Amino acid sequence: MKKVLVSLFVVFLVSCSNDGDRLEDSVLNGQWTLTNVSCFCGFPDPPEFNLTQVTFVAASNQIIVSNNGSQVYFREDGTYPYTGTDNQITFENNRTFTFDINGDRLDLVFVDNPQIADDEVTYSFVRN
Repeated sequence: MKKVLVSLFVVFLVSCSNDGDRLEDSVLNGQWTLTNVSCFCGFPDPPEFNLTQVTFVAASNQIIVSNNGSQVYFREDGTYPYTGTDNQITFENNRTFTFDINGDRLDLVFVDNPQIADDEVTYSFVRN
Protein backbone atom coordinates (compact mmCIF):
# COMPACT_ATOMS: atom_id res chain seq x y z
CA MET A 1 0.00 0.00 0.00
CA LYS A 2 2.85 2.40 0.84
CA LYS A 3 4.40 1.80 -2.59
CA VAL A 4 1.12 2.67 -4.29
CA LEU A 5 0.75 5.86 -2.25
CA VAL A 6 4.37 6.87 -2.91
CA SER A 7 3.89 6.19 -6.63
CA LEU A 8 0.72 8.29 -6.73
CA PHE A 9 2.47 11.08 -4.87
CA VAL A 10 5.37 11.08 -7.37
CA VAL A 11 2.94 11.13 -10.31
CA PHE A 12 1.11 14.03 -8.68
CA LEU A 13 4.33 16.02 -8.22
CA VAL A 14 5.42 15.44 -11.80
CA SER A 15 2.02 16.44 -13.19
CA CYS A 16 2.08 19.65 -11.14
CA SER A 17 5.37 20.92 -12.55
CA ASN A 18 5.52 24.66 -13.13
CA ASP A 19 4.65 25.18 -16.81
CA GLY A 20 4.65 28.93 -16.19
CA ASP A 21 8.43 28.99 -16.61
CA ARG A 22 8.29 27.91 -20.27
CA LEU A 23 9.06 30.67 -22.73
CA GLU A 24 5.88 31.48 -24.65
CA ASP A 25 7.75 32.76 -27.70
CA SER A 26 6.01 30.78 -30.46
CA VAL A 27 3.56 33.69 -30.79
CA LEU A 28 6.52 35.90 -31.74
CA ASN A 29 7.39 33.79 -34.82
CA GLY A 30 7.59 35.79 -38.01
CA GLN A 31 8.50 39.23 -39.25
CA TRP A 32 7.58 42.46 -37.48
CA THR A 33 8.00 46.11 -38.47
CA LEU A 34 8.81 48.78 -35.90
CA THR A 35 6.06 51.42 -35.69
CA ASN A 36 6.98 53.44 -32.60
CA VAL A 37 9.52 53.87 -29.83
CA SER A 38 8.29 55.39 -26.60
CA CYS A 39 11.08 56.67 -24.33
CA PHE A 40 12.79 59.68 -22.78
CA CYS A 41 14.91 60.20 -25.91
CA GLY A 42 14.98 62.27 -29.07
CA PHE A 43 14.83 61.18 -32.69
CA PRO A 44 15.52 62.87 -36.00
CA ASP A 45 12.45 64.47 -37.50
CA PRO A 46 10.60 62.52 -38.78
CA PRO A 47 11.84 59.18 -37.41
CA GLU A 48 11.77 56.31 -39.90
CA PHE A 49 10.78 53.56 -37.50
CA ASN A 50 9.13 51.50 -40.25
CA LEU A 51 12.51 50.76 -41.89
CA THR A 52 13.43 48.56 -38.91
CA GLN A 53 12.26 44.97 -39.18
CA VAL A 54 12.81 42.04 -36.87
CA THR A 55 12.19 38.37 -37.50
CA PHE A 56 11.74 36.00 -34.58
CA VAL A 57 12.75 32.40 -35.19
CA ALA A 58 11.38 30.70 -32.07
CA ALA A 59 12.61 27.23 -33.11
CA SER A 60 16.22 28.40 -32.70
CA ASN A 61 15.59 31.22 -30.19
CA GLN A 62 17.01 33.85 -32.50
CA ILE A 63 16.00 37.30 -33.67
CA ILE A 64 17.16 38.75 -36.98
CA VAL A 65 17.32 42.55 -37.07
CA SER A 66 17.41 44.63 -40.27
CA ASN A 67 17.46 48.43 -40.18
CA ASN A 68 17.41 48.81 -43.98
CA GLY A 69 19.91 51.66 -43.87
CA SER A 70 18.00 53.68 -41.31
CA GLN A 71 19.11 54.89 -37.90
CA VAL A 72 19.40 52.14 -35.31
CA TYR A 73 16.39 52.30 -33.01
CA PHE A 74 16.28 48.77 -31.60
CA ARG A 75 19.52 46.85 -32.32
CA GLU A 76 22.27 46.83 -34.93
CA ASP A 77 21.71 44.65 -38.01
CA GLY A 78 22.42 41.01 -37.24
CA THR A 79 21.19 37.76 -35.77
CA TYR A 80 21.02 37.52 -32.00
CA PRO A 81 20.20 34.64 -29.64
CA TYR A 82 17.69 35.08 -26.85
CA THR A 83 16.45 33.13 -23.84
CA GLY A 84 13.58 33.70 -21.50
CA THR A 85 10.66 32.51 -19.45
CA ASP A 86 6.94 33.18 -19.65
CA ASN A 87 6.58 36.47 -21.56
CA GLN A 88 10.13 37.76 -21.01
CA ILE A 89 13.07 37.51 -23.38
CA THR A 90 16.69 38.25 -22.56
CA PHE A 91 19.36 38.98 -25.14
CA GLU A 92 23.03 38.07 -24.82
CA ASN A 93 23.80 41.54 -23.46
CA ASN A 94 21.50 40.80 -20.47
CA ARG A 95 18.88 43.29 -21.62
CA THR A 96 15.50 41.84 -20.71
CA PHE A 97 12.15 42.74 -22.25
CA THR A 98 8.60 41.71 -21.52
CA PHE A 99 6.49 41.14 -24.57
CA ASP A 100 2.78 41.62 -25.06
CA ILE A 101 0.88 40.74 -28.22
CA ASN A 102 -2.52 42.25 -28.92
CA GLY A 103 -3.78 41.16 -32.35
CA ASP A 104 -1.04 42.06 -34.84
CA ARG A 105 0.70 44.44 -32.42
CA LEU A 106 3.77 43.50 -30.41
CA ASP A 107 5.11 45.63 -27.58
CA LEU A 108 8.58 44.93 -26.22
CA VAL A 109 9.03 46.75 -22.92
CA PHE A 110 12.51 47.06 -21.48
CA VAL A 111 12.68 45.76 -17.92
CA ASP A 112 14.21 48.89 -16.47
CA ASN A 113 16.32 49.57 -13.47
CA PRO A 114 14.03 51.35 -10.96
CA GLN A 115 17.05 53.36 -9.75
CA ILE A 116 17.38 55.02 -13.19
CA ALA A 117 14.60 57.44 -14.09
CA ASP A 118 15.18 57.64 -17.83
CA ASP A 119 15.69 54.07 -19.04
CA GLU A 120 12.04 53.21 -19.69
CA VAL A 121 11.52 52.28 -23.34
CA THR A 122 8.77 50.50 -25.26
CA TYR A 123 9.22 49.26 -28.82
CA SER A 124 5.97 48.78 -30.74
CA PHE A 125 5.85 46.53 -33.81
CA VAL A 126 3.19 45.36 -36.25
CA ARG A 127 3.19 41.87 -37.78
CA ASN A 128 3.98 41.75 -41.49
